Amino acid sequence: MGMESRSSGLHVLILPSYYQTEDRPYSGTFFRDWACALQRAGVRVGVAYVEGRSLRTLSRRALRAAHFQTTSEAEDGLPTVRLKGWNTLAQWTGGGLVWSRIAQRVIREYMKRHGRPDIIGAQSATWAGYAAWRAHKHWGLPYVITEVTTGFGTGNVRGLEAAFSRRAFANAAAVIAISENLRTRLSRFGGARHLEVIPCTMDESYWTAPPQPRTRNPFTFYAQAHLTPRKGLDILIRAFAAQFQRDATVRLVIGGGGVIRNDLEALAESSGVQSQVTFLGEIPRDAVREAMWNADCFVLPSHAENFGVVLIEALSTGLPVISTRCGGPEDIITDDVGMLLRPGDERGLAEALSAMRHMPAFDAAALRRYAIARYGYSAVGPQLRDFYCKVLKRS
Repeated sequence: MGMESRSSGLHVLILPSYYQTEDRPYSGTFFRDWACALQRAGVRVGVAYVEGRSLRTLSRRALRAAHFQTTSEAEDGLPTVRLKGWNTLAQWTGGGLVWSRIAQRVIREYMKRHGRPDIIGAQSATWAGYAAWRAHKHWGLPYVITEVTTGFGTGNVRGLEAAFSRRAFANAAAVIAISENLRTRLSRFGGARHLEVIPCTMDESYWTAPPQPRTRNPFTFYAQAHLTPRKGLDILIRAFAAQFQRDATVRLVIGGGGVIRNDLEALAESSGVQSQVTFLGEIPRDAVREAMWNADCFVLPSHAENFGVVLIEALSTGLPVISTRCGGPEDIITDDVGMLLRPGDERGLAEALSAMRHMPAFDAAALRRYAIARYGYSAVGPQLRDFYCKVLKRS
């Protein structure tokens, strides 16, 4: 990092609404990526988080390990203070309000150990944004909310949750939306005084080109997502079957766990492509990267996405992408890096899969350069740093 980055002097406390834990190691990884990108841009960054393990995993042994104690460790080089807690029903308004109160204890402990931050970076209004508002009232700490919640992008945040979110937005020094579509939605939702678009980021030193060139034999489509109806993977399987049934030179690999995995496996069988479709289940990050290295095209046929971090990760490995105009992918995908379709367009997706299979390979190095220039730590970290500094000067 350059001399200017090292001398910024900015101290940011990241307050995520959800984050990685031992039992959910992949939760909120994009929050960690923002923190790491800021750190690489020369910012002093810490994390404060109230854990919320599922009560289904409660046991005497687990309670000895996590009994609402506070810990402080360096994680990914980031000073991280955690309250090792259990489920506070944060998905409900009452539980979220309790969570935001408990978060004050963790913020206080962070300041005791690491000093007062210049600004809080709250990751989503519910409930980190509301917790940041409470900290603002108590300690006078300014805060910026980075909004990622799909419900804001689809207009499904209502009732008390909407009321508390507007309060958090209204008292924030600024609100960051991760896509143009989400900024439009948030402006209609109301509350925010200043809205800025800054995208998600990915570690370009991790999401690299494969060690060996891709062979396209067999030609492999790869999808990685939490297996829920919103991701549109049933449409993908039917579209794949329509074009490639009994074609052994083409296969589909699907990574991720979720509530509809059994349904998707049954659909692959009934569609006659069971032997061509592989389900990897929930896999660690290094296995996701390896699956991308072994693929020829990445597919995300979602019905709604505020962004689509997995798309920029795939592009950074040199994979072209197929996705839908569902909120966030429109900001990412151009004709030079992939294809965009209407959500739910099974026929259009089948045609896109066929076109991708038979067209000449994309320039993998150009795809990677595109991803790094727009979404790498080296691109997004300075944007965040400069924006926080601008907000502090204005407040």
